[in-house]
Amino acid sequence: MKVGIIGFARSGKTTIFNSLTGAQAEVGAFGSRDANVAVLKVPDERVDKLAEIFKPKKVTYAEFQFVDVAPAESVSDDKALNQAALTALKQTDTLVHVVRAFENESVVHPLESVDPVRDCKAMEEELQLDDFIIIERRLERLAKENKKGLEFDLLTRCKEHIEQGKPLRTLELDANQTKELCGYCFLSQKPVLLLGNYGEENIGNDNPSGLSGYAQETGQILIELCGAMEMEVSQLPQEDRGLFREELGLGEESKVAFIKTAYDMLGLMSFLTAGEPEVRAWTINKGTGKFEKFTVTEKNLARGFIRAEVVNYDNFIAAGSMAKIKEAGQLHLEGKDYIVQDGDMLLIRFNV
Repeated sequence: MKVGIIGFARSGKTTIFNSLTGAQAEVGAFGSRDANVAVLKVPDERVDKLAEIFKPKKVTYAEFQFVDVAPAESVSDDKALNQAALTALKQTDTLVHVVRAFENESVVHPLESVDPVRDCKAMEEELQLDDFIIIERRLERLAKENKKGLEFDLLTRCKEHIEQGKPLRTLELDANQTKELCGYCFLSQKPVLLLGNYGEENIGNDNPSGLSGYAQETGQILIELCGAMEMEVSQLPQEDRGLFREELGLGEESKVAFIKTAYDMLGLMSFLTAGEPEVRAWTINKGTGKFEKFTVTEKNLARGFIRAEVVNYDNFIAAGSMAKIKEAGQLHLEGKDYIVQDGDMLLIRFNV
């Protein structure tokens, strides 16, 4: 899963990037720098437990790759995204919009005041404008070439939707239409998680970012963090973090809170494979877990697929071994039509 982190200059998005990934990217750099890239391994107690049991040569956790694009060139720029950032974001699966909700007179907001709701609306407009320009150009070319077919009709619907001030993620599309648009990598079609970055003075307050009403109104998911404190805590030794968070009233660790929220928003889950060569967590979408669907990204699992041996993780831990699972009749064989469940342990038989 590739996540693009966006936000206006001085929103604290690189601070959030560092707190989530443990990176130490320079804070306060602008458009001249390359995007910061780092990987967050998804903590999973199931993987840890299976690694203890199987003692594999390799342990692989599910991962989020974060891309923190550089903000606009100067603090006076009223745009959040330059062309390089827009291009980089097209290769991401989802976006996290870090919204500034903290006051700091020494850190000037590019729009000269702190207004989280305004920033959310302005960012949506930027994403939609980029899509609108691409759609207009394509429609003009299709019209010129007299190719007014399904693509033309679909893009016309998209254009009309954006003209109403609505992001493409809210446009109802069937599976074929979604596939048709896939190649365009429209930014306003990507899922967006709002991340309100509030100040230390609001720790422990309800709605510390002031964005809960906007999130409910637009149907978006909101997570709220004190970025400055989260980055500070993330740099402490692991054994000291829990006590420090408790003393400050910070609640759940930022990366744990993010992972839970992102999995819920995107409808993700994990299944497991375990053995002496490797213990691994695989991330897929809920409800689309047929082997013939999710294995598109892992062709080695799809090629020559014969069957899968499926065991529930909790049953396996309770039984203590695969032999006892078989004795209890809790191992079942499944074909390509099986809908994979969260926490399934799979042994996939295939012939390549």
